[in-house]
Amino acid sequence: MLRLILAALCLLFMTAHVSARDGGNGPFDETADARAEVDAALAAAEENGNRVLLVFGANWCHDSHGLADHFAQADLAGIIADHYELVLIDVGWRHRNLGIARDYGVPTIYGTPTVLVIDPELGLLNRDTMHTWHTAYSRPHDDVVRYFRLMAFTLPGGGVVENTQTYAALVEDIEDWEHREGTRLSEAYVMLQNWRATLDDEFAAARTDTEAALVVANYHSVEAAIDRHRGRMREDRNALFADAREAVRDALFELGSDLTPELAAELDAARPDIRLDFPDYGDVRFPWEEDDWEL
Repeated sequence: MLRLILAALCLLFMTAHVSARDGGNGPFDETADARAEVDAALAAAEENGNRVLLVFGANWCHDSHGLADHFAQADLAGIIADHYELVLIDVGWRHRNLGIARDYGVPTIYGTPTVLVIDPELGLLNRDTMHTWHTAYSRPHDDVVRYFRLMAFTLPGGGVVENTQTYAALVEDIEDWEHREGTRLSEAYVMLQNWRATLDDEFAAARTDTEAALVVANYHSVEAAIDRHRGRMREDRNALFADAREAVRDALFELGSDLTPELAAELDAARPDIRLDFPDYGDVRFPWEEDDWEL
């Protein structure tokens, strides 16, 4: 009982932080030294045999608050207290503290919250599902509890398909694509906020000044384009992993009817030429990518 009370008090304290610029009251503190908090959590996890839970979110985000609400319920608060070191990392408008995600091979985030489960020895454990929490508010609580209970004990691995060298090579191609395109997306988040910081006068005058209104409208147009692009990238990433699994599974079934390690070894020895159809984002251009751009 004392453990649950302490966990609830901890979560209550975290929700008292104020971040007026990025969305008001909430659990994410833009003034915190997030990297120092992560380092402390990793040290505690190594000592306690726990895992580290990194939640990249923001106070303006409905689903970030929704996940914090899940965490505050007694059943999940007990699981978090027993098995995890929790760090809530403020990302502002997806432009802050993304270097911490990159430390674990995550080049960008597509929505908030994004959740990384880290084992001090094994590294990132939930690469396949870390980007699925942007609907946290509407997820059934039992599903959320089940997820974090399982992730407290999950070990890296997979089935026959995921353990082939053929699949691993395709995953490497996907990660190369995501690193390139994700780095560009993260830079767009930062550039958008740098641009916004120069437009206070225009936003203040937009209701009465036509020229200022046009500048603000242009800003919102680019903001919307970035939102569409990050949604498209999230869908494309998921589709690429699904296509890779399906292609390798089909190649295995061409060799035999039972998915066994022996069949996987036969496939890898054959070195099949499987190629993924990567999306072309040539139609997506941001203003700062033009030669004449200046803040």
